[in-house]
Amino acid sequence: MSLFSFRMTQDKSNSVLLTVSCFTAVLPHFFHSAAWVIAGSSIALIWRLWLVMSGRKLPSPVLLLPYVCLMMAGVWNAFHTFLGKDAGVTMLILLISCKLLEMHAKRDLYVAVFLAYFLLLTGYLYNQTIFTGILSILSILLLTASLSTFQYTSAIPPLAQRLRASAKLLLAAIPVMLIGFFLFPRIPGPLWGLPGDESHGKSGLSDTLNPGNISDLVLNEDIAFRVKFHNFPKDKSVLYWRGIVLDEFDGRSWKASAQSKTASGQSSSGLTSRGNMISYDVTLEPHQKKWLFALDIPDTAPRIQGNPSYISMNMELRSGLPVVSRQKYSLRSFTAYHFAKNIDSAEKQLNLLLPGGSNPQTRIFARQLRKQSTNDVRYIQSVLAYFTNQGFEYTLHPGKAGPHAIDEFLFKGKKGFCEHYASAFAFMMREAGIPARIVTGYQGGMQNPIDEYFEVRQSDAHAWTEIWLPATGWTRIDPTATIAPERIHQNFYQSNGVRGFAAVVSSVFQNQSWPQYLQMYWDATNNEWNQWILGYGQQKQESLLRSFDFSNLDFEKSAIVATSLACGVFGIAAIISLRGRRKLKNADFYYEKFCQHMAKQGLQKELSESPMHFLARLEQHMPPNKFHDIKELLICYVQYCYTENTSSEQIICKQLRSILYRIQHDK
Repeated sequence: MSLFSFRMTQDKSNSVLLTVSCFTAVLPHFFHSAAWVIAGSSIALIWRLWLVMSGRKLPSPVLLLPYVCLMMAGVWNAFHTFLGKDAGVTMLILLISCKLLEMHAKRDLYVAVFLAYFLLLTGYLYNQTIFTGILSILSILLLTASLSTFQYTSAIPPLAQRLRASAKLLLAAIPVMLIGFFLFPRIPGPLWGLPGDESHGKSGLSDTLNPGNISDLVLNEDIAFRVKFHNFPKDKSVLYWRGIVLDEFDGRSWKASAQSKTASGQSSSGLTSRGNMISYDVTLEPHQKKWLFALDIPDTAPRIQGNPSYISMNMELRSGLPVVSRQKYSLRSFTAYHFAKNIDSAEKQLNLLLPGGSNPQTRIFARQLRKQSTNDVRYIQSVLAYFTNQGFEYTLHPGKAGPHAIDEFLFKGKKGFCEHYASAFAFMMREAGIPARIVTGYQGGMQNPIDEYFEVRQSDAHAWTEIWLPATGWTRIDPTATIAPERIHQNFYQSNGVRGFAAVVSSVFQNQSWPQYLQMYWDATNNEWNQWILGYGQQKQESLLRSFDFSNLDFEKSAIVATSLACGVFGIAAIISLRGRRKLKNADFYYEKFCQHMAKQGLQKELSESPMHFLARLEQHMPPNKFHDIKELLICYVQYCYTENTSSEQIICKQLRSILYRIQHDK
């Protein structure tokens, strides 16, 4: 028997539908679950499908119980508890998969479907993307079709008809969903979250800089934040997004000192601005840390509801709480400035400290250059000229560094990424008596022409230095700009070229390939989703209520209004459904039409009279030529109601409609 001629029985097709429906509910969790969870769930689901297709019986408890116990042991070994978000969701994934292998009554079918509905909700604790929403709609459609399948007592309609019925139910729920979304009281913070979620960090900048930190992060194309400029800067080279200031060095790693995290206030102290002010809005993705990002350098800290922010002593923008949900804030910045022309001796000493015995060759070289320079500016120019004239390369793969990483970089390898140049430059400045520190953040970005938002990705991560000079205070110096100036005007992939298959595609389409346009549209769509769906919080809800003159509604009143409207919508939908119920053209509809036709001819059907008894009475009053069609109609209807039919209700209704037409028009 060929594959295309194979036809499943009704029971098999229903079991396959149930299994596939439960799989779509489990699937979103595969993106965050451990490999053993994916394997355990997949084995159970494939096992179930194999049993259905082969016609074998479900496994006995002797075989299934050890498998379930093994899965539960895995949960305990991974989480040391059965409670909490991760352990509970993992256990639910495995139990639903195993439940499909243990079904002996109709109740078990309902349990599997309702557990799958609940599992869909738990997926939003991990991911709230458009893809998750689309997959949820598909899963709900299939689960509802499976649930409706169990309600039929006679012939089951085709799958397409059941799916259409499920889609109508989902469409009917949209008004209630919209009422709940827009009017049900919003609380500050993420709607989908549990205590302890902030412990799960995401990729991003760290408060410690080691050789390779930034170069590893550059391979990540995830969006760090989006910016909506009110007045875009003319020169892209000024787009330095200030993040973390690192002022302690142990010979290999740079980190932020405790003093640098001290709050200085809501505005930048000692800031002297020059040039035009740039205003913009930032939509920051969650990164589980307390730092915010701003164009170097902001004049005041932004106002963020539920998460107060401040500017630190080192001109960092920090939040009071970790950024565990998407944050939107507005800022003003000056790209030309002077700040901190006067610093105290403690701060100056902190930014001159170097560990004893580290990088001796660099120390000697720095002293030599210092002796040859007449002032600080000449010394800085000499160090930058050394980077420019001695064959240094800007690369992601500088090789492993030993105990004296800066010595090896400056005099042997001469290959490095931005963190190598910044670290070496700051070290040489400190050795020459010039206070220096490293700033990590992002540089550049790219504007999406679809929605006009400026996208800054993890691949735009960058490190540069700040040195303190008496005439100008803290001044930004970026050694990378002398080695790879194209990096400052473009992002990393633009300046280094696209490799692999993407390079072939770009060359064919002359750098205007359809994958790039698709990526832009997808990013713009995600941004709209973030701004208007996930970003619909308490502030936007209050603004919406004010526009309808409902600004005086408090939490309790808003809940009452939303619930009342939802109940009203349910009531209207129920009335419409009940009114249209009698108009449904099923088999009973045509039988009732037939009875009404016979009543008009003086042959009223008795309430207690069955179709066959009615047929026997009609035989006594109807001529043989007319009775033939009546007999055919009633026998077709009785067979549909009381025997197992292979024909669908749609086919039966078509037959009844044709016979009834002949009866009604037979003169």
